Amino acid sequence: MQIVLDTRGLSFSVRNKCFLIEAESESRVIHPSRVTSVLITAPCRISSPALVLAAQSEIPVTICNNWGKPEARIWSPMFFNISTLRRRQYLYSTHVKAMDWAYNIILKKIEGQTANLTLMGDRKPAIAGEVSVALADIGKQVAAIHFSEEGDPLVTKQRLMFVEAYAASRYWQLIGLKLPEPWNFSIRVKRNPGDPFNASVNYLYGMLRNHVEGAILSIGLDPALGIMHRDGYRMPSLVFDMMEPFRPVADRILIDNLLCGELKRNYLKDTPDGKRISKEGRKQLILLFNEKLKERIRFRDAVTTLQNHVLTEVNYLRKRINDL
Repeated sequence: MQIVLDTRGLSFSVRNKCFLIEAESESRVIHPSRVTSVLITAPCRISSPALVLAAQSEIPVTICNNWGKPEARIWSPMFFNISTLRRRQYLYSTHVKAMDWAYNIILKKIEGQTANLTLMGDRKPAIAGEVSVALADIGKQVAAIHFSEEGDPLVTKQRLMFVEAYAASRYWQLIGLKLPEPWNFSIRVKRNPGDPFNASVNYLYGMLRNHVEGAILSIGLDPALGIMHRDGYRMPSLVFDMMEPFRPVADRILIDNLLCGELKRNYLKDTPDGKRISKEGRKQLILLFNEKLKERIRFRDAVTTLQNHVLTEVNYLRKRINDL
């Protein structure tokens, strides 16, 4: 299990060679043998014996800031389990079973995108026909994917990436052109966007990336060793892979609030490097994202917080790697 300390003021110490977690009205004792990692996301009282016990038990401890970005990590000099896991991760990344994992990740992302399109069609009846056509076209492409362990992993990967790109193209085309002004846009822009929607969704993806990366590091996986995204200098490929099914959740934050008219319209400012979100705009997005992290949502037939869903997905991948 992973210990997540996400409530301000929690105490994390040691009692009888076990971890002791104390809040105002309750306490819990956990034996180190049951713990795989510790993730700290809120200001807590951490005792040095607890950190020593974690190190002696080869349990990684990660401390994150308010956005979920890892600020500090405590590693044991004897983390043999981490090196073993990462060797297995490398073997898994080149195995055909990894394509089965990637297949399900992409399907989950497309499922989220189609849910967002369905919402748009329900909220804006004038585009319901266009949404239906797009959903049917995306469904045909998805149905054409046939995963087999006897197949060529490279061919499967290429087909997956084609369908993912096709679905994204239809998705962003409808979302972009049908949003209320001035939030509508004609093309998805990942770098230096000049419109508020692209700038906002990029900012939300940045916060999502921090949380996913923190979860990956907290259990000892290598964030740079991915399966779908290419390897490269300072490229956290596995982080990008793991973000895919959660991107539509971040999109939904904006879509919901824009359709309700709750986001301020003008919060881009000009800078020497191009247009950037203003301080007030960043505050709005941070607040919305943090609220979504704590919100209980359905994902893969389970209902819990987005933060817990991310941790569950990462732990599921680790289990598949260890089971290879």
